[in-house]
Amino acid sequence: MSSLQSRTVMRRAGFIVVLLALATANAAIAAGISEQEFARRRTDLLQMLDSASVAVFRSADVKQRSADTGYEFRQESNLLYLTGVTEPVVTLVQVGRPVTLNGSPTRRILLVQPEVLRTLTAAGVFKDGVIVDVAKLPEILNLVLAGASTLYLSAPDIRFVNDWLNDRPLFVDRDVKRELERRHDGLKVKSAGPMVGKLREIKSESEIALIKKSIAATGEGIVRAMKLCKPGVYEYELQAAIEFEMTRQGAEYVGFPSIIGSGPNSLILHYDKNRRQMGRGEVVVMDVGAEMEGYSADVTRSIPVSGKFTKEQRDVYAAVLGAQKAVIKIIRPGRTFADLDRTAKSSLEKSGFGRYLNHGVSHHLGLDTHDAGGIDTLKAGMVITVEPGAYVPLSDSILAPAYRGWGVRIEDDVLVTDSGATVLSSSIPKELQEIERTMRR
Repeated sequence: MSSLQSRTVMRRAGFIVVLLALATANAAIAAGISEQEFARRRTDLLQMLDSASVAVFRSADVKQRSADTGYEFRQESNLLYLTGVTEPVVTLVQVGRPVTLNGSPTRRILLVQPEVLRTLTAAGVFKDGVIVDVAKLPEILNLVLAGASTLYLSAPDIRFVNDWLNDRPLFVDRDVKRELERRHDGLKVKSAGPMVGKLREIKSESEIALIKKSIAATGEGIVRAMKLCKPGVYEYELQAAIEFEMTRQGAEYVGFPSIIGSGPNSLILHYDKNRRQMGRGEVVVMDVGAEMEGYSADVTRSIPVSGKFTKEQRDVYAAVLGAQKAVIKIIRPGRTFADLDRTAKSSLEKSGFGRYLNHGVSHHLGLDTHDAGGIDTLKAGMVITVEPGAYVPLSDSILAPAYRGWGVRIEDDVLVTDSGATVLSSSIPKELQEIERTMRR
């Protein structure tokens, strides 16, 4: 090989190494949000800190499923929101006042494992701060907590661990807080959740685009399940059809365990066993959501197992759909979540089914299916669900027997706009005739 050929091969090899590093970095960073947006979020959070405050965000734990098998890792939502880093063993530290690290002042420190450090550096992310080896975490904490009066902490919520041998709960988070406050005189430990929640409740254009992608994949799954559904099919077959299609559309996870509740199971709000065989004349409630780059959909459709609604099913479905439309109609900035609940209840009462709604009809949607954010006043840029339902127990003594022992829920994902609302999941069949027509195909 000539020297020219040798140099050419070396250049190509170096180029390949760079490409591999960038590919690895892309795998470690959620790609749907720009680094500029992540940096802007970190700056917004810093503006909430006074000079004596520190905010620390820790990654989710890797959880063991059995023996040497672990559950698939999913990043803690607040850390994902601020960094986009999808790897475990990561800590973000933000400081209300500059601290000197490696000879330079900084207010943002990202601690990661050595191999992740290399790939993130190659990708040119986190230029507004310093990336260091996570092994330096004790040293960094001692540095930033010196003289601090408040530590805002965001970490996986452990709550308590059951000490079953001694029959007592061990409150890990409480003990951690007490130990930190003991070691650092004058320090108060508080949750960072409310601060970040204020930022997370208003969605950017990039976030809305990711939610729309998740909704589109969810809709494809629901339509596939509608076409498969018939008497004799098992709930898990509909689950498999939905999750297959969501995965085929690019979803990395489900946002929550799929709820496929038929017959009496349609009365159970968070039923997820999905083992029952469906029978003729029943209703099945499908509450499902794809997750793309952390952002979840949450859509519910209730359909007749036989492909055609009975008179009683049509009555209940029409009442729930009317209530949902009434709620969506009043959505605008300034309204409250309580307004939405009252409107749904009032609409269902007019139809004779008000007593059978037993839950709130809305929540925030985003990085978590029940996303962070206040539950008081609606603001433009929020993405919320609207999900009224009517669930008539078998023991009911008011309605005729054909109305008893099953339920209906209809849920859509809605963007609050300056002047009202946009239903992001409007393309998923919802009208009575639409559903029956889809199921006939």
